[in-house]
Amino acid sequence: MINFKNNQQAFSLIEALVYVFITTMLLTTISSLVLANFNIRKQLKTSDLVFNDARFIMSQLANKIHTAASFVDLRPDPKQIIFDAKLGNNFIFILEDNDLFYQEILAEGQDPVGEDIFNSAQVQVSDFILTPVLNTQTNHQGVLINFTLSIGAVEDIYGYLREDFQTFITIR
Repeated sequence: MINFKNNQQAFSLIEALVYVFITTMLLTTISSLVLANFNIRKQLKTSDLVFNDARFIMSQLANKIHTAASFVDLRPDPKQIIFDAKLGNNFIFILEDNDLFYQEILAEGQDPVGEDIFNSAQVQVSDFILTPVLNTQTNHQGVLINFTLSIGAVEDIYGYLREDFQTFITIR
């Protein structure tokens, strides 16, 4: 025979369902917080890489261009502008295979002597444009610089970043 007495020691079905619901909600909340933390860290790392490269590229461009006495405009040639150095060899900046190169040239028409890459391996440079600016009234000349840095694949919403940069550097 079955005993139908109330057993106060066991959980009822409703109590068990409430417990499972509360536990599920807590686990869901905790796991989404952990996942959001990882995604934010990935975005911050991506942003740091791009902006560190941008700072380095800007400072290198400024340092190199400030050593130039003048420039020769070669547009639409891909080399764009040859800078005549006050001391040392002339130099150019070239964008090739998503890398920004600094190359020294002994004389016009000769192969480059040395070359440095300005961006890191993870960051890609694109749309690098040098626009010479010459003010004949004040005899100030300089270069307007535009470039884009990107990292990651477009499909990766937390690891992809694309930033445009623009600056003007005078030739002293």
